[in-house]
Amino acid sequence: MTDTAINPQTDSRMVSARLDILRQELLAPIQSIEGYTELLRENLSDEGFLDDLGKIEQASEQTRALVHGMLEAEAAERSSEERDAQRSKYKHDLRNSVGAIAGYSEIILEDMEDQDGEARAVETRAYLTQLMADANRLLDMLESLFQSDDIFGEGAEQAMNVNINSIFDSFEKSDHEESVAITGHILVVDDNESMRNILSHKLSRQGHRVRLGSSGREALELIREEVPDLLLLDLFMHDMNGFDVLREMHTDEALRAIPVIVITGLSDKDAAVRCIEAGAFDILTKPINPALLQARVSSCLEKKAWRDKEQAYQAELERNHAFIRKVFGRYMSDEVVQQILESEEGMSMGGDKRQITIMMTDIRGFSMLSQELDAVDCVTVLNNYFGVMTPLIQKYDGVINEFLGDAILAIFGAPVVVEKHAEQALACAIEMQRGMAEVNARNREQGLPEIEMGIALNTGEVVVGNIGSENRTKYGVVGHHVNLTARIESFTVGNQIMVSEYTIGSIGVEVEIAQTLEVEAKGIREPVKIFEVTGIGEPYRLSLERQEHKMQPLAEKLRIRMSTLTGKAVANEVFEGHLLEVADSHARLVTGAELEKLTNLRLTIPDFPQSEIEQLFAKVTGVLEPEAQEYHYHIKITSAARAARQFIQSRVAVK
Repeated sequence: MTDTAINPQTDSRMVSARLDILRQELLAPIQSIEGYTELLRENLSDEGFLDDLGKIEQASEQTRALVHGMLEAEAAERSSEERDAQRSKYKHDLRNSVGAIAGYSEIILEDMEDQDGEARAVETRAYLTQLMADANRLLDMLESLFQSDDIFGEGAEQAMNVNINSIFDSFEKSDHEESVAITGHILVVDDNESMRNILSHKLSRQGHRVRLGSSGREALELIREEVPDLLLLDLFMHDMNGFDVLREMHTDEALRAIPVIVITGLSDKDAAVRCIEAGAFDILTKPINPALLQARVSSCLEKKAWRDKEQAYQAELERNHAFIRKVFGRYMSDEVVQQILESEEGMSMGGDKRQITIMMTDIRGFSMLSQELDAVDCVTVLNNYFGVMTPLIQKYDGVINEFLGDAILAIFGAPVVVEKHAEQALACAIEMQRGMAEVNARNREQGLPEIEMGIALNTGEVVVGNIGSENRTKYGVVGHHVNLTARIESFTVGNQIMVSEYTIGSIGVEVEIAQTLEVEAKGIREPVKIFEVTGIGEPYRLSLERQEHKMQPLAEKLRIRMSTLTGKAVANEVFEGHLLEVADSHARLVTGAELEKLTNLRLTIPDFPQSEIEQLFAKVTGVLEPEAQEYHYHIKITSAARAARQFIQSRVAVK
């Protein structure tokens, strides 16, 4: 033990820091105790409890005073005998006062055993338990501290779990680190000319560009003339004080972001708080310390530089989002794009199971048509078609998953969850079929052939999500019901909507059904019912016009050869038959072969003058009553060269 509490070798800066830290560490549990006593006073109403609580408050007040006194006594120069006697007294008194806090808390807690059922009593016991824990924590800290010979030595630091040396080492390292000085354009406003000149001189020497103003009103004029990086603003000026300037700046969107350091001769805390609330970044009190001025100015300019970078990044991000919205907007609605961009999982790999409705569309006979058109006309037909269909799908919150040549794969109910996705998909399909009139009007204006579309809808559980790799990803849909939708689409003809039984079961509004079929599809175990839908009720009220096909007899029956198609495969067996009547793409076929409804056929016309384009494709759409051992069918020609269609039409009997 030395004769003085402070070792002469000890740095005064270190001693001061240790004193502040020790005071802070010791007062922390005392402040917590005081906080809990305030909460307890709100909860306790019994006179006996309040009396004991008052004793806890007196003990915590006494403990606070003893801590302050002990630290001042330790810092004072005195003999080791005097310090030991003083320390012994504080040790005794602190143990008594902290012990009183814990003791009276325990008394109240024990007396509350009869109030178990009250919610407030449960809360009060929790406060008392925490209060006792804080008291015990403070006792442990004091015991550790009293074991140290020198309260300002490293042993005391370890007892208090603080490391002053590491903090000062960090300061020293930062002093030696190379740093780039941040300079900027600073406006200094003060009605005292001497103060303006002094600040201007100091700031100019630090590399800043400085402008000067002598009043609050002039400050606003100068700011609007050229926005500074930082404003040093005197609080007290004759025409308009600094606080009013801050309020004026706060009302102007262009000025409120300017960093402001208020300069004042007052150390009034309320004034400082009001300035900060009005938008000031910092406060400097006169006389201004040059080192502190430089530090505050550099800090403000650095914050502004980071804010400017953040705003530039935000602007770039918004431009990127706008671009993404524009690109994605071609495939899905703005609402869907917004949800994907705002969701944390929006662009992450992976998927989840979701009940959705799937739509597949196809232009009938487009493969044959594309062989007759040049590349430019072929693309124009597709663009006319997609240009009408895409907005309609977006209108009903559908997402275009893919353009597959002339086909569209769209989904309803993902990524945005929609409760009535089946209804929306059906209403969309009806509008799309109605929209084919606009598509063909565009085609006619450009001298291009008219086209027809088939649509299939199916509802079921699939896996949806981002599929692919980190380098190339698409929002995809996978599962049995996707395959089923493709099979249903193969049964459709032009101007037709075929809907699975699962979709019909998911629709809660009235639906107009033209026909019901039971089909066996490749890859599907059980037969599936499909429905040709022509309308949907409220709130959509949409329907398709019934198309009447008035058959015209051929002058002579037209001989044909036919084979059945399964998928892309053509059966080896060839049947003979004749076309008897035609109407647009519809015809009546007679043959000795028994065919099922929806059978796909490949037809050839032996008497066709150009053998290279004699091939046609058709689908059986109706089975008529057989006559004289011959079977009669309605067929729809789904794909045929223009010359072949013209040849058949030329065989119509002239009335």
